[in-house]
Amino acid sequence: MPRVQPGPRKRREKAPSDAPPGAWEGRLRLWIVIDGLNALGPGKVRLLEAIAAAKSLSAAAKKLRMSYRAAWKHLRFIEERTGIAVVEPRRGGRSGGGTDLTPQGKALLKAYHNFHREVEDHVRSACHRHFAPWFPRQSGT
Repeated sequence: MPRVQPGPRKRREKAPSDAPPGAWEGRLRLWIVIDGLNALGPGKVRLLEAIAAAKSLSAAAKKLRMSYRAAWKHLRFIEERTGIAVVEPRRGGRSGGGTDLTPQGKALLKAYHNFHREVEDHVRSACHRHFAPWFPRQSGT
């Protein structure tokens, strides 16, 4: 079967140079590193959040398009690195099984969010301070 070559790419129109620049913001991704190894970061935090919402590791893994095995591996990794039991499985029965975050897991998730929020505030402030000459002018100023 012959290969079909893609057609020419459309060129993007460049914005006129006199157009005001878009909104500038500093962004970052935070990891908690223990003894040189990443213990907790955005992906693992999303997994913990999904478990907290779904009350199920299987449902959380599906939501994140991750295999159950990979999700379980991430949880074990968090627990090994931090020394904190973050999840508590519930055995099946009439209501079925599930997975809950432990109180320590909830506290770890809350601490990460508080830390992230505080660092983002500093990043936003530093970004404004260092890149102010290029920020678009606010209306009325």
